[in-house]
Amino acid sequence: MSLCELFYFYEIPKKVTINEYIEISKIFSTDKSKNFINGILDKVCKIKNINKN
Repeated sequence: MSLCELFYFYEIPKKVTINEYIEISKIFSTDKSKNFINGILDKVCKIKNINKN
């Protein structure tokens, strides 16, 4: 879902999308998941050159 937001919903700032999914991971997964999710989404943004605020 987060990748869909990053790729297709340009009006949603990148930081908001990443923070939303980090918060979801805190609720539904382990403490380590937030770091994993943040790392993956940040790397995807860099590879795909997603620079929206």
